[in-house]
Amino acid sequence: MSIQSSGIDISPSEPLSPLLTNSIFKQFIMIAIPTTLGMMINGLYSFVDAIFISKGIGSHAMGAVSAVFPIQMLLIAVSTMLGSGMASLISRYLGAKRQRDADAIFTTSFFLATSVSVFLCLFTYLFLDPIFDLLKVPNAFRIDATSYIIPIVLFWTVSFICNQLTEGFRASGNPKAMMQVLSTGSVLNILLDALFIFGFGWGVAGAAWATVLAVFLSFLLGLKLQRDGQSAVQFRRGFLFSPLKLHGKILGLGLPVLMSHGGFSLTLAATVYSISSIFGSQSDTLIAAHGILIRCYMFLFLPIIGMMIALQTLAGFNYGAGQFNRVKTSYLVAIKTSTVWGIFVTWLLCFNADFLIALFTDDEQVIEQGALIAKVCFAGFIASGFCMMSSGLFQGMGRALPATLLDAARNYIVLFPLMYFFGNYAAKSDFWFAFPLSDLLGGGFALTYSLFTLWYLTYSKK
Repeated sequence: MSIQSSGIDISPSEPLSPLLTNSIFKQFIMIAIPTTLGMMINGLYSFVDAIFISKGIGSHAMGAVSAVFPIQMLLIAVSTMLGSGMASLISRYLGAKRQRDADAIFTTSFFLATSVSVFLCLFTYLFLDPIFDLLKVPNAFRIDATSYIIPIVLFWTVSFICNQLTEGFRASGNPKAMMQVLSTGSVLNILLDALFIFGFGWGVAGAAWATVLAVFLSFLLGLKLQRDGQSAVQFRRGFLFSPLKLHGKILGLGLPVLMSHGGFSLTLAATVYSISSIFGSQSDTLIAAHGILIRCYMFLFLPIIGMMIALQTLAGFNYGAGQFNRVKTSYLVAIKTSTVWGIFVTWLLCFNADFLIALFTDDEQVIEQGALIAKVCFAGFIASGFCMMSSGLFQGMGRALPATLLDAARNYIVLFPLMYFFGNYAAKSDFWFAFPLSDLLGGGFALTYSLFTLWYLTYSKK
C-alpha cells in the first residue's frame, strides 16, 4: 500500500506546535529532562543489577555477566536503531502535518521490529558456543554466562516491540509517557532482582529472569498508554505490510544509531577479547573491573543520549517546517549542555572511580585495577557529546549518511585501529589510551563538520 506523502491531514489553521515557536532552550530542557530522567531510572536497573550480582553472588559472577554483555548490548543496539529510525521519520512528518505518513511509519515499524528480533534471537541462541569462542569468553565464566544470556535472548522480542511504543511517545512530543514505561520497567527490575537473587537464590539466572519479566510488564503498560491516546500516531492494520521502501527508510535513518550502539557493543567485545589476549592471568580481574566501570559509564552517559533525543526531536520538527535557524540554535544548545555534563562526568570517573567500584565489590584487587583503568580510559568523556549531538542533528534532518559516518568515525575509524596499535606495539598499560584519544579526535571532527553544515544551511537559504 502506497502513502500519499503530499496529503495534509491537519488543518492549516491549527495552532503550531510549541516545538516550532517556543524558546529553543526551554523546549530542549522540557524534552531532555523527562527523557533523561526516564532513561536514568530505566538505566538504574543495569547499575543496581551489577551491584546485586557483585554483592549477592560475587565478582566472579560479575565477570561472567560482563563477558557476555556485548551480546545483550548488540540486541539493544538493533532495537534502538529501529525505534530511532521510526522516530526520526515520525517527528518530521508530524512537523510537516503529514499524519497519514506518520501513522504508516509507526505501523510498519512493528512488523520490521518483530521480524528482525526473532531472527537475531534465534541465531544467537543456536550459535551461542561459537559466539563465546569469538568473544574469547574465559572458560571459568561460561556456565554463569550461559545461565544469564539464554533467558535474555529467548524473550528479547518483547523488548523490541516495547521500544517501538516508547519511541512513538517520544516522537509525538510526549516524553512523559515514555518515562512512565521506562521507569516502571526499571523499578520492577530492581525489585525482582532483589527477590530472585537474594530471596530465591537463583544466581545470575535470577538477574536475567528479573529483566525479562520487568520488560514484559512495562510492555503491557506501554500498550495501555497507546490505547489511551497518549501518542500522536496510531497503529493502522492497513499499513502493517507496507512497501519495502518504508522499511528501508526506517533502517537507513536508524543506521547511525546502530553504528553508535553497535559500535559500543563491538567495543565491549573487542575489549574483552583484548584483555583476555594481552593481560593473561590478570584477565579475570580486569574483565570484572572493566564490567563494573562500563555499568557506571553507561549510567552516566544516559543524559547525553537524552540530550541527543531532545535535539533530534527539535531538529526534526523545525527542519520539517523549514525553520533552519532554529535547527542551528538547537544544536548549539545541545552541544553546550552536553559539554557541561561531560566535564562533571570526566572528573567523577577519572578521580573518584575507586569510590564507585567499592559500591559493587569489596575485592581490593578489582578496586585497585579499576581505578587505574578509569584514570586513563575516561579522560576524553568531555568530548563524548559531540558525536552524539552531531548524529542526532543529522538524524533529525533526515540525512542518514552523515549521521552514520560522524558517529561511526569515533569507533570504526579511530578507536579500533588505536586498540590494535596499543594492544600489539605498546606496553600493556598503554592499551587504555586508545579510548580518550578516540573520544577527542572523533568528537572534534564531528563538531567541526556539523558547524560547517549548519552555517551553509542557514546562510544558503536566506
